[in-house]
Amino acid sequence: MSEKYCDVLIVGMDLAGLITGAFLAKRGLSVTVLNFDKDLASTKKDIQPNLVTHLDSKLFKSILGRLSIMDHELAVVRKLSIPYQVVLPNHRLDVFTDRDLFERELKREFPHDFKLVKEFYSSMDLFESVLDTETLQELILPKTFQEKWRFKKFIQNSGLTERLSSYLEDLKANLDIKTFLEAQLRFLASTYSDNPYTYVISKLLSNENCVLYEVKGGMGRLKKVFLDKIESYSGVIKNNVHIEALEIEKRKIQGIRLAGFEGTIGCRYLLWNARVRGIEPFIPKSFWTHTMLKQIRSITPKQYHFSIRYEISRDELPEGMKENLLFIADPNKPLTGSNFFHINVFQPADATSAPIFLNVSYLLEAEFLHSPKEFLQVIHDEISEHLHHLMPFAESLRLIFPLDQPATHEQEEGNLLFALEKDDFEIFRENAQENPIYEIVPKRFTDLFPISNRTFYKNLFLTSPEVLAALGFEGKLLLGLKTIDLIWREIEVSRKKAIRQRKIA
Repeated sequence: MSEKYCDVLIVGMDLAGLITGAFLAKRGLSVTVLNFDKDLASTKKDIQPNLVTHLDSKLFKSILGRLSIMDHELAVVRKLSIPYQVVLPNHRLDVFTDRDLFERELKREFPHDFKLVKEFYSSMDLFESVLDTETLQELILPKTFQEKWRFKKFIQNSGLTERLSSYLEDLKANLDIKTFLEAQLRFLASTYSDNPYTYVISKLLSNENCVLYEVKGGMGRLKKVFLDKIESYSGVIKNNVHIEALEIEKRKIQGIRLAGFEGTIGCRYLLWNARVRGIEPFIPKSFWTHTMLKQIRSITPKQYHFSIRYEISRDELPEGMKENLLFIADPNKPLTGSNFFHINVFQPADATSAPIFLNVSYLLEAEFLHSPKEFLQVIHDEISEHLHHLMPFAESLRLIFPLDQPATHEQEEGNLLFALEKDDFEIFRENAQENPIYEIVPKRFTDLFPISNRTFYKNLFLTSPEVLAALGFEGKLLLGLKTIDLIWREIEVSRKKAIRQRKIA
């Protein structure tokens, strides 16, 4: 078996780890990335929610500048003037980034409660504007007692203990308003809480943060920007890999043993950059790893975003319908299944004419992930009925993914949405697993971060999406930068130690 070695070995394709890898590769470290799939930006990954926030933040702009990522490399990202539209049985609102235009919408649809709704959004704007975000980002994920003490004092002095319930008491009487706000949070957040902290809500709904960007072709296209940077700095990408075991000696990861002819890849540092539950089978169960494994097992999805695709003629889209629409069929029912879904009008970059696609995403409890096809098809039929009600003249509208039918000769030749290597519903479930919503029941603000990027093992770091899931997309950016600092600090210490030893010799 051949044995290989690299400074940094990254397992998985989440954005945080790719950012870390790009920076460390630029600084001269050898970086290898292991991808479980055949292609990061494969067509099958397109059928997922593809909207992100915080791309105009100082954090993201700093990352782009330090990695010398040019504007043309970010051509896959497009800023939306109207991020999304919300449709209820008796209301239709365009959620503008411009507060004056948005307030005009609120006043038209909720004239009797307009002042209360306006005050709520103004409170979110104020909360975000007065918060010292840079200090908070510096203090998140503390390790030492002193760091934890500083974080605790900052939380107490910055109003981070406030909950959403303190702002919503006067609005609860209007079910439509309550549902309108809840639908936005379900759509934008990657965590769920019955009574979330105001900070989490302000990161989604405040004026500074409500700007949304669409990633053309799916999130894989944005990740590929950073993957290309890693390759440009002599990094190595290995696709379609399967892990057999972690090679562990005492408290250090020596490398990863891969299936097939790849053999073992040794490493100086290992970044687990996939879902955190994926590492559990490879961690030995012992007294020393008990806490780490307990934290990993406690992070379980409450719901998943399930995504399906329709084909439609552009001429049949209703006038005034935006590219992203949140549809609520009945405010009295839970916002799951066919009662609440997100419609994204999607046209591939290489398409020059009709038809176009509608990507429709809905929420289901995690227990339904492996439900039989018949159960899921009932939900899809109900969604189709709602779409026909929303677009009564859409005669060409038809579901094209997932389909439960054998491949025809043309499909086998590659004329389908993607090659039929797997059953449609198997791919459908895989896509859902990549878009979970985690339930958090925090007693304290620090409970929003149930696991650290540091681990029991000295050279194993977690850049999994669950680590800072409460911060949404900004959490991925922040986690990448904080992990860079940890690794580079250790490298600098080891270099200085080596220089001292040479001087002594």
